[in-house]
Amino acid sequence: MRDDEYRAMFDLEERLWWYVGMRAITASILDREIENKNNLRLLDIGCGTGFSLVWLRERYKPQQAFGVDISPLAAALWRERSLETVAVASADCLPFNSNEFDLVTCFDVIYQLDSDRALRAVEEMSRVLKPGGWLFIREPAYDWMRGAHDIAVGTRHRFTLREMKRLLSEQGFALSRATYVNTLLFAAAAGHRLISRLKGEETSDVKPAPKLLNSLFESALKLEARLVGRITFPFGLSVIALAQKK
Repeated sequence: MRDDEYRAMFDLEERLWWYVGMRAITASILDREIENKNNLRLLDIGCGTGFSLVWLRERYKPQQAFGVDISPLAAALWRERSLETVAVASADCLPFNSNEFDLVTCFDVIYQLDSDRALRAVEEMSRVLKPGGWLFIREPAYDWMRGAHDIAVGTRHRFTLREMKRLLSEQGFALSRATYVNTLLFAAAAGHRLISRLKGEETSDVKPAPKLLNSLFESALKLEARLVGRITFPFGLSVIALAQKK
C-alpha cells in the first residue's frame, strides 16, 4: 500500500463512515464470543496506523494486545498513538510463538498478497492461535469490483465468500459465521468503482466525505450491524468470517 494511504488512514479512520460502520459490524459479530473473556490475548495482523488495535483494546479489555504491520511508515504513526506492543512484520511470517493468542483479527490485509503468501498468512494465523482460539477476518469482495482504489492500495485479489470459506476450512478452521457485508451501499459503490476504472483513475476512496453524506453512509452500515447477527447477506463489498481453530 502506498505511503500516502497510511497518512490518509491515520487522519480519517476515527470518524470516516466506512471505518466507523465496519467497526460496528465487527463488534456485532465478535461481541457474542469475545466480550468479557478473562486473560484475553489478542493480535491484530496488518494493524495499519494502529487505531484498530486501540479500538480492540478499549472494547475487549484484553490482558495483552499486540499488532503487526509491514510498513515502516505505520511504525512512525504508532508512536503518535503511544502504541508500544506493535512490530514491523509481515502477515505471512509472524514474530510470535505457536499457540499464543485467544483472538487474531485481520482487517483487509491478505488481499494485498499473492495466492501463495495469502495461504501462508492464514497458516500463520492458525499457528499463533491457541486451540479453540478465534480468527476474525475481513477482506474486499469480487475481483470484478476493482477500481481506482485497488490501484492505490495494491490489491492482488478480492475474495468471494466461497473462496474465503474454502481458504479457512482447508487450514483447519471451523467456521462460526461467514457473510458478505456493506450490502446496502453496494449498487452505488459498484457504479463508482466501475466508472473510476473506465476513467483510468488511481486515487483511493479514503478521503473526507461531506458531513451529511458521511452520516447517511455510516447509518447504513450501522443498520447492517444490527441485522448481521440475524441474517446472512447474499452479496456485498466485503467478505467477513469468524472461525475457530480446531
